[in-house]
Amino acid sequence: MKRNAKETEKKILEAAISIFSKKGFSAATTNEIAKEAGVAEGTIFKYYPRKKDLLHTAMIKAIHLFVESMAVDSLKAVIKEKKEASIEELLKAVIMDRIKFFEKHCSLIKVIFYELQFHEDLRELFLKKLLENIPEIVSQIFKERKQKGEIKDVNSVIVMRSFMGMVLSMILQRQFIPQVNQMDHMEEEIELIVDIFLNGIKR
Repeated sequence: MKRNAKETEKKILEAAISIFSKKGFSAATTNEIAKEAGVAEGTIFKYYPRKKDLLHTAMIKAIHLFVESMAVDSLKAVIKEKKEASIEELLKAVIMDRIKFFEKHCSLIKVIFYELQFHEDLRELFLKKLLENIPEIVSQIFKERKQKGEIKDVNSVIVMRSFMGMVLSMILQRQFIPQVNQMDHMEEEIELIVDIFLNGIKR
């Protein structure tokens, strides 16, 4: 019985994440979530008396899934695949991976970031998960390249932060204010970002 209850709750949470990511929290209904989960609407209220309770638990699950699996696995795969490539090719591949990742999970990302504004415990969990995974993976790129003599011996964390800041700015600008973008071809923009990051803008 306990196993069945856990399976039902899992279905409800997964359905909630799916519906919230498509429609947002306010527009989503428990009836839609119930249909997506394949359960009666009343079953949802046995586990979560209020829709807000369901949102909170679903967001916790989404954050775990988002950071530990979605955000990390593809990045690890790119780094492994481009291990022997030049630093330029590796960074271009990382940027393309992050762009594809953002486009694929854009709806879920929007829901998570919207809810982070209002829930301190979710913010803390998100930052904790993020700091446990991404910085170590990305800084490892630059540590290995320093050891090979490809880049200067500078603080890997600051290098990582600068690079990810440039990438995130590009993604957000293209996503939310595309009319500001002056470059039509993404590949050209990625090449320019990598060039500026590695070589700077000084003559």
